[in-house]
Amino acid sequence: MKPTAEEIRKLVGRQLGLREVRLEDDIAADLGAVSADIINIVAALEDLYGVVIGEEELPDLRTVDQLHRLVCERVEAR
Repeated sequence: MKPTAEEIRKLVGRQLGLREVRLEDDIAADLGAVSADIINIVAALEDLYGVVIGEEELPDLRTVDQLHRLVCERVEAR
């Protein structure tokens, strides 16, 4: 099942201990995530949606929306 933007926002917020997460938020600059946080977020998404996101892709994932779109692409490609 393709994830909704709301599901991704909630997961990112949960992982970072934040209540307010917007799609346009920069994961590092706006939400304060460090590399370990981003790896944990990606691992949670991989487990939840059964997708694989390579480490080489992480630097290109800046916003919550980009993360959402990538997960949707991977789910659709399965």
